[in-house]
Amino acid sequence: MKKLWWTLLVLALAPLAAAVEGCAEKYTCNVDSSLALFDVEGLSLTAQQRGQPVAAGESVVAADLRLVLEPQVRYYSQNKGPGTWLPAAVACPPAPMPGYKGTREILDSLVVRCVYAYDASHPAGAVANDLLLQEANSQLLPAVPPRDTQPDLYPLGLRLRQAPAQPGQQQFVVRFRLTNGEFYTARTPVFTLR
Repeated sequence: MKKLWWTLLVLALAPLAAAVEGCAEKYTCNVDSSLALFDVEGLSLTAQQRGQPVAAGESVVAADLRLVLEPQVRYYSQNKGPGTWLPAAVACPPAPMPGYKGTREILDSLVVRCVYAYDASHPAGAVANDLLLQEANSQLLPAVPPRDTQPDLYPLGLRLRQAPAQPGQQQFVVRFRLTNGEFYTARTPVFTLR
């Protein structure tokens, strides 16, 4: 009777043992890249002058100012461990894998505001998208991006298309909203723009 009991116990626990073995193994990011996804976890907005970050209080010529918008993204995928039927989520390095298929996180809106007055048509707090050119295509930055734009198309380099009406303090704030309801904000330090 004891042998029968132990045999039934071993047979009942065998699938659990396989799952535990699969969970204990080290997973790598060498997985089926068609399952690759990412999650936006934050946002940074950097003001640069000649490739160097602009510090608070620093003076910048409008023609030299470059704004870099970059989402903080965590890539992940589903990985089926060898010898197990139980998949597990694994964190992958911050770079798309070959064959990357995208995510359900779609950009809904991208609004940049100037905290201080820029010119007569851009008072303090006004939307400044029409002042910013995308470096990639020299087009104005739309507040509503083309349909199905994914955040992984960034980092986005932006340049001012005109100088401010008068030299003075400036700070830019960006609001980055996804169609799933998540939104992120980031801001540059306050600097002098001339």
